[in-house]
Amino acid sequence: MEWETVSFEGMGPIRFGMSPEEVAGIVGPPDRSRRGLRPGTFNEFRGTEAPIVRYNENRVREIEAFYDLESVTFQGIDLFHTNGIEVLRRLEELNGDARLSVGIILFDKLGLTAGRLDEGPRTGHSVTAFSSGTWDGKMGDFESISFK
Repeated sequence: MEWETVSFEGMGPIRFGMSPEEVAGIVGPPDRSRRGLRPGTFNEFRGTEAPIVRYNENRVREIEAFYDLESVTFQGIDLFHTNGIEVLRRLEELNGDARLSVGIILFDKLGLTAGRLDEGPRTGHSVTAFSSGTWDGKMGDFESISFK
């Protein structure tokens, strides 16, 4: 399956705002699920077959892909098979800047965060697409960073 990420819309066939039943109808039932830290939140896991889907009030809010999910792209960039620093440079250029906090690199205008793309080995690399409003009011701890 192709996992093209579209800013503030979704990843592959999974779209923000979908219910768990809609997601299961597209990518199958989860292998397991886990309650989130905040009330009304939970996560669904499907191994390496699909990304982790995070819900808030039974609606998709975030979609996280790890290095072992095939065909994860953003605007033609293969996020896990292109050099990590090059991916971060290109995302920074598209976003206009990049912000860092506790290992998370935020591209707020693109609706993406990246984890560990600048580190080796690839086993920790991840990208999360998020819905509009997810990071509103939460950027105070982030510092500017550049990969140029």
